[in-house]
Amino acid sequence: MKTGLVAAGIALLFVVGLALASFAGPAADTDGDGVYNVLDNCSSLANAPPLDCDADNDGYGNACDGDFNNDKVVNATDFSSFFLPSFKAGTGTPAGTDMNCTSPEPATNGTVNATDFSSFFLPQFKAGKPGPSGLSCAGTVPCDL
Repeated sequence: MKTGLVAAGIALLFVVGLALASFAGPAADTDGDGVYNVLDNCSSLANAPPLDCDADNDGYGNACDGDFNNDKVVNATDFSSFFLPSFKAGTGTPAGTDMNCTSPEPATNGTVNATDFSSFFLPQFKAGKPGPSGLSCAGTVPCDL
């Protein structure tokens, strides 16, 4: 008798759960890169693999992460202490200064140039913060799902 009631209760919860889930709608992909926002480390810019590198493993993809010292702001320190030296040298660093990482191995295209500055760093500098990222651990190192 109890087994039948438990089974009926589980079945009812399953049916109600499916009914509620049907109202949730499709998962969002704001930037149209084929990666759902909740799994996207840069949900405002298309950066599907292999362009989704996260050199400093903080949950923000390089394309959305001008915060090279991980203090949660993009400011003059990030520019002068990290980006500018990489730009002068022309090569990326483990902090992720190669923001458009165009090849999967290694996870950067190896160069820091005007594209990294104008298309990626400058907009974040103006905003004063990295992101957005859909990962719940974004901003913590390491950000592992």
